[in-house]
Amino acid sequence: MNKKLIPTASATAALPANNKHQSRSANTRELFICAAQKLYAQRSIDSVSINEITVAAGQKNRNALQYHFGNREGLLQAILDRHAGPVHELRRGYIAQLKTSPWSSAEASARLLIMPIADYISTNPEAIHYVKVLSQMAALNSDLINPNNRSTINFQPEDELNEIMYAAFSHLDPSEARRRLFLVVSITFHSIADICRAKDIESTNNTLRNHKAMFEQLVCAAESLISAPARG
Repeated sequence: MNKKLIPTASATAALPANNKHQSRSANTRELFICAAQKLYAQRSIDSVSINEITVAAGQKNRNALQYHFGNREGLLQAILDRHAGPVHELRRGYIAQLKTSPWSSAEASARLLIMPIADYISTNPEAIHYVKVLSQMAALNSDLINPNNRSTINFQPEDELNEIMYAAFSHLDPSEARRRLFLVVSITFHSIADICRAKDIESTNNTLRNHKAMFEQLVCAAESLISAPARG
């Protein structure tokens, strides 16, 4: 955890009252987000109670989560927002390569979806919690995949990525394209989590512990699913 987010006692004492409150509030939010994303990743969103998160965050006030986030969806939104920015910046780097790369539309879509997250995990150990949470939410809560979605969760729009994905699925009718996209997104996030898990298992073959090679294979799998012809 970034220690700059948690002022020392002496530093806090020197702050004006409003700043002290804001600092404590930001620290409490951070504790909730860290506790929740870890519990959600280890188990599942539906199996973790608000009370469990409150205890794991070291908070005695049972209403603290509601005060800071409103409800569980507000907390989930905060988890997504915490990680979306860095992933988006990494994705912009891949988008910048499109003009000079030999990638097909399907490969470009697969790489833009997978590799920024793979890069993020390599620099931020807690990102795997984000991936596991996202794997439970992304496919069913996205308006792009599920137009009847009624969730208030907001996945930050990435217009350039959406345009590239639309182009890659243009050989399919809209219904089949949504089915494919659902599978691509689901397979991507669950596979990333499994790849990371394999590295931590002692008995796993070293071949499976090579993250870079495994992520390239995942790109191949997603590319194949995106480019496959329509099925009657």
